[in-house]
Parts: sequence; structure tokens; C-alpha cells
Amino acid sequence: MRRFTTACTVLALGASLLVGGLAPGAAATAAPGAVTALRAPTPPSSVPDLDAPGPARTVEFPPDGRVRSSPGHVSIQAPEYTRIVRVDPWCSGMSCPVSIASEGSSAGFSLQSNNWVWSRPFRVDVVATDDAPMAGGRFTGTLTLEGVVVEWTVNITEGTPGAFGGYVSNVPGGGGARVRFVDPDLNAAAAGFVDKDVITSVDGRPVTSAASLNAALADKRAGTAVPVGITRNGTQMTLQYRVDE
Repeated sequence: MRRFTTACTVLALGASLLVGGLAPGAAATAAPGAVTALRAPTPPSSVPDLDAPGPARTVEFPPDGRVRSSPGHVSIQAPEYTRIVRVDPWCSGMSCPVSIASEGSSAGFSLQSNNWVWSRPFRVDVVATDDAPMAGGRFTGTLTLEGVVVEWTVNITEGTPGAFGGYVSNVPGGGGARVRFVDPDLNAAAAGFVDKDVITSVDGRPVTSAASLNAALADKRAGTAVPVGITRNGTQMTLQYRVDE
């Protein structure tokens, strides 16, 4: 009898094997030609809290210890307003190529063995996107294994409305918001704003006055990065601004 304690271990059909993740001494057997019945994976037991912006959090899909008699594929759909940044199938002893969509909305990996056991959790690292609603909320994604779908949920925390890190005044005729002072300790200074800059847009939204600048930034979560159009000494340019609180 061969013993395996690593994830996704290749099994010899017809042999009794010790499987990592099962209780010590427990064995799993598979008769030649056996077909494993489909069963939904176990949903994650915890719901991570995601700040936007904020660090990635890990979601674990618990193993079921079942023998699969053919190669498998796992497809993962991220919840709305989130992005998948890493997938760890905890695979050992066989090839398990992982792919993540460029925008992080989906991911997947293949388990390229005729006989394997899901003995350790699949791990998915996910972050909230900057465009998450200010109110936050719960959002649901899916994991699909062997055509069986299980839902998984994240909680996006409530955001803090953004504001400009300094003082501005109106430009006559609705020409924008003129910078009068920039706090050197805030993000506005780090973004490169200086006295007399005229702010004309935020993330493509026109700015015609100090009030419209405040409204545009208040719709953004503090800490999110947005392009801000300005005019400086008659020259138009764009600054990348991580919005202040």
C-alpha cells in the first residue's frame, strides 16, 4: 500500500490508499472502472470582509476526500465588484495549470490525472475593486467542479466618501475648480497638485466648480485612484490621484 498525504494525489485504481485530509488510518478505495457520483463541493465556512481599496483575502473551499476517476476542471467566477488575484489548488504529484482572466473576473485550473483525491482546500485570493458601491454589501460568486456549482460570498465593507486634500475656489464662467492650497501631508500633494492648477474633470466627469469637484470626489471611495484632468499654465494634463478622505 502506498501512502500519500499531499493534495490532489494520483491514486492507483483498485488499491486502498491513505488520503491526506482524512482521519489517520482512514482509507479510500476505487474499483477499476468506477465512476464517482457528482456531489456539490462544500461552500466556504467563512465570509471574508473586503475593504475597497484594501488587501486580498483568502477564501478556502474545503476538500471532500473523494476519489475522482478522471481528469477534472475547476471554474471560478468572482463575485461582483471583486477581482481574483491568485488561485492555489494545493496540487502535488500531477500537473494543475492555473489561468486567471486579465481583469480577474474569473479563473480556473485543470487536474490532469485519471485518478485523484481532493484532499486539501482549494484557495482563492480576492480583492474588492475600486468601483465597489459606497454602501458595500454582500456579493456572490461560483465555483464549478465536474459540472456541479457551489456559491461563495464576500462582504465588501462600507466606504468613506472622498474629498480633495486642500482648498479650491470657483473659476468664473464654470471653467472648473482652481487649487488655492494643497496640504503637503495628503495624497493631493503626492499626486502633484500645485497652487493655481485648474481641475476640469474627475475620472472623465466634468468639473465646472468647487461644488462639482466635491460631488465628484464624494462619489469615490477614499483611497481609490482616479485620473484628474487639470489645466496648468494653459497646458492640459492628467494627474493620477488617490482620493483623500
